[in-house]
Amino acid sequence: MVGRRRSPPPGPRVKGHKPGLYLLLAAALPLAGLYACGGPGAALPTALPLPAPTPTPSPSPVAVVISVDGLRPDVFRLADFPSINALSRRGAYTWKAQTVFPPTTLPSHASMLSGMPPSAHRLTWNDFQPERGFIAVPTVFSIAKAAGLRTVMVVGKEKLRHLAAAGTVDSFVLTGRGDQDVANEALVQVQAGFDLMFVHFPETDITGHQHGWLSPSYVASVADLDRALGRLLSALPPHATVILSADHGGRGVAHGYNIPEDMTIPWIVAGPRVVAGRELARSVSTMDTAATALHVLGLALPPGASGSVVTEALASPAP
Repeated sequence: MVGRRRSPPPGPRVKGHKPGLYLLLAAALPLAGLYACGGPGAALPTALPLPAPTPTPSPSPVAVVISVDGLRPDVFRLADFPSINALSRRGAYTWKAQTVFPPTTLPSHASMLSGMPPSAHRLTWNDFQPERGFIAVPTVFSIAKAAGLRTVMVVGKEKLRHLAAAGTVDSFVLTGRGDQDVANEALVQVQAGFDLMFVHFPETDITGHQHGWLSPSYVASVADLDRALGRLLSALPPHATVILSADHGGRGVAHGYNIPEDMTIPWIVAGPRVVAGRELARSVSTMDTAATALHVLGLALPPGASGSVVTEALASPAP
C-alpha cells in the first residue's frame, strides 16, 4: 500500500515570533548606524537653503505726447468726453495752460516739442515749405534718439514734417484721413514698440475753421476725437506716461491772435509717477511739455531752454 507523501516537518518556531518584527529591525539598523557614526547627539543633515528669487526689473519708462489741434479747454463744460475726463482724473491737469505767440499749428508744436519759444526755434510760418528745411534746435526726438531710444511721430498735417529732422525720428507716419485713422496708425506703432511717441489729431482744428469753435459741429468733432483717443489710451502699456495738450484754441472760424480764446489750452499728464486727480496750481506753458516728457525718460532739455519740468504733477522723481 502506497502511503501519502508527507511534507517535511516544520522548523522550530520561536515563541512569540511575528513576521513583521524582522522588517522593523532591518529598517532601524541604518538609522542606528548613522547616529553611531556621528557620535552621541549628532544631528540629522538639513536641506540646503533655496536661492532667493531674482527680482523682475521694472520696465523702462515710455512717454506719449498727444496734441489735439485747436482744442479749447472750455469745450469740456458743454459735453461729457469720457476718455479725456478719465485721463484727467487719473493724472494732474490744468485748463489754463498757455501756448506761445503766434498761436498757430507749426510754431506752437515747434515750441511744444523743443521747449523753445518761436524766437529761438524760428519756425514762424504755418504751412509745409520743404525748401526751408527742418527745425534747427534740439527737440524731444533728437535728445531721445541720441540716448538710444526709439522715437515715433503719427501726425495728421504735413507741415509737422518740419519737426522731424533727419536722424531724429525712427518712424514718421502722415495720415490725412481723420482722427480715427490717426488712432489706427498710432495703434500700429504701439504694437511695434516705442520709447517716445508723438500723436497729432487734426480734426478739431479743421472743424473749427469750417463751422466755428464751440459750435455744435465742433463739439461733435471733440466727441469723435474722444472715442479715437479712448482706443489709443486703452492700448498703451501700463507704465506709459501720457501728456495731452493742444497747440492753440480759436474763436469764430479763426485763430492766431493774442487773446485768451486762442492762447489758452488744456494740459494733462497721467502715468505711474503722477499724482492722481490734482488740479495744478502753477502756470503751465506748452514749452513745459518737452521738459516734462524728457524728465519721465530720465533726460533733460539743453541749458537755456525755456520749458521746465512740471514737478507739481509728479509723485516721485523719474529714474
